[in-house]
Amino acid sequence: MVEYRGEAIEKMSMEGRMTICNMSIEWGARAGMVASDETTFTYLKDRPHAPRGAQWDKAVAYWRTLRTDDDATFDAEIHVDASNLAPFVTWGTNPGQGVPPGGVAPAVEDFEDEVARSAALRALEYVDLTPGTKCASSPLTPCS
Repeated sequence: MVEYRGEAIEKMSMEGRMTICNMSIEWGARAGMVASDETTFTYLKDRPHAPRGAQWDKAVAYWRTLRTDDDATFDAEIHVDASNLAPFVTWGTNPGQGVPPGGVAPAVEDFEDEVARSAALRALEYVDLTPGTKCASSPLTPCS
């Protein structure tokens, strides 16, 4: 179980938070979470199946109690200076198959390991990319 905390996480949209929690599974965690806060409540308010009126207020009051205690201890803590992180664009089907924006999808021959070469070939075929395809810097544009 991984709990994401801190200024960088607090500034993320709900979609970003859900993405990072989902990525926890990809690196071996059983679950990832971000504590409920104003961003969460704004996202949930007036959505289908969300409580309404007094029930909403009661739910928010309860959700506020679910935060980790300030003095909680963990099995391990990892602190990452998010200001030093660079974005990556995936050219394949897993987080390890990525390049910085403006990078290119690799040639299958660039992989010495047969398993990695085979995985790269399958990924490039799946996403319909040709090796050497430049990955755009736009966050909404995949490699093109």
